[in-house]
Amino acid sequence: MIKWIAGFLVVLFVGLMLVTISSQVADSWRAHQNAMIAMEENLATQSKKRSETAERIALIQSKPELDDHDRWLIDHLSKTLAGLDKALLTIDAGQELLHRSLLRTWVGNTVLLLTLLIFGLGMLVRPAKILTAEEKRWLTSDPKTIPGLTFSPSSFRKTIAPTQNSSNFVTGRVKAVNKNVLKVTNSGILRRMALMFIIAPQGGLIMEIYFLVGDLFVEPIPFSQLQWDNIARSLLLSIPFTLVGLYLLASGTSNAQLDRNQQRIIFPGNKENLSFKDVESIQLNEFLTTGKRSYINSQIQLNLRNGDCLSLLSHAGKDHIYVDLIRTALFMKKPVVLPES
Repeated sequence: MIKWIAGFLVVLFVGLMLVTISSQVADSWRAHQNAMIAMEENLATQSKKRSETAERIALIQSKPELDDHDRWLIDHLSKTLAGLDKALLTIDAGQELLHRSLLRTWVGNTVLLLTLLIFGLGMLVRPAKILTAEEKRWLTSDPKTIPGLTFSPSSFRKTIAPTQNSSNFVTGRVKAVNKNVLKVTNSGILRRMALMFIIAPQGGLIMEIYFLVGDLFVEPIPFSQLQWDNIARSLLLSIPFTLVGLYLLASGTSNAQLDRNQQRIIFPGNKENLSFKDVESIQLNEFLTTGKRSYINSQIQLNLRNGDCLSLLSHAGKDHIYVDLIRTALFMKKPVVLPES
């Protein structure tokens, strides 16, 4: 039931975004067409004036002899002609800006819509709670019947290891890279969320880069006349969302790697690696996280022989944490400490 409600909400959200974006595109198209019609009428008027002025200059110059008034009139009309030429160039530039604005809007909204659709479909087709057949067996079986799994109730620690973050959804999983390596990786839903933040606002920036390349190399224009304000606005929109996406990818899990050949847990960055022999047991913790909303977080905690403890993975996906703890314990051949032990 919850799955269908969540699916309905995702579809409703995407549908509302589709209606909103379609309305924005329609409004933009109408405004563009009205502006183009006005510019074309102005262009036709200015072109007619230019033709009449040029014809008048040619007519005066065709006289056998020119008096002072004729020369003054030619000079005056030539200045008028130059002004009309400048006006025509301005109108052409305005039309180009309108075309760019429309293209930027269409491409930006298309990229945004496709990103939302792909994210929504991904949530429906491959929801975050999906488990493998082996994980489902572990989840439904009595832990004492799981081959190779041992227990150490006496090594229970009351202290809960500090967590990297707390979340109310599945942010990471322990996955097998090969038979000798496990890796704590970001969950599918977290990766999709991060990519959505990174990709969704990039449509406008892509078009600005396309325009910039054309202005620099195809039909070069002076550097000072480039549309830097549009590029700056696109960057101001793109950079914050990209930073959020990168933060989600970087902070979702510990990104630790468990190597059975080296018998070590390898942490990225400047953190010290940990030998398997330093781990006494692997404990499952459940604790309340409070804030605007309260929810239960689950944690895979490494109990070390020196009395310290270390968080390997934590999030609100109780079932996922449980099966990942079993996978880690079987891989490291370490006993587990369960809440009911």
